[in-house]
Amino acid sequence: MIRALTLLALFVLSLGLAACEEEPPAAPAPNQRAGLPPKGPEYEGDLCAVIRNRAPFTVTGRIELKDHKRATFRLARNKTAKLCLNGTTFGNYTVTLVVTNFVTMPLFSCYTTVDEAIEIFARPNGDGFTYSATCR
Repeated sequence: MIRALTLLALFVLSLGLAACEEEPPAAPAPNQRAGLPPKGPEYEGDLCAVIRNRAPFTVTGRIELKDHKRATFRLARNKTAKLCLNGTTFGNYTVTLVVTNFVTMPLFSCYTTVDEAIEIFARPNGDGFTYSATCR
């Protein structure tokens, strides 16, 4: 009986120690934007964004506003486009830039302003690409 209780105590103790060996939280995955838009003043009206493709291939994507209005783009390598739309920006006068694949699934997104050109980059990462942009 004492041996059974000792084994049971050792088993419960080992379970408790195993629970302490939790892995640290993983770093945020690449190609993901912050969860919440920035706070600050919004703008409502006409705005235009200049998008430059610095990736070594054609990229597609969109600019989105707080009120869900959007403008889409498809840019060949080293090409530039100007997108204009009317609506309400997020806080601090920001919009969302979303880079998508050919079936419009998001690959990368960030909050950015349109006061300067937005440049999109892609660098090889194993069997895929890591995207970045001039996000503010």
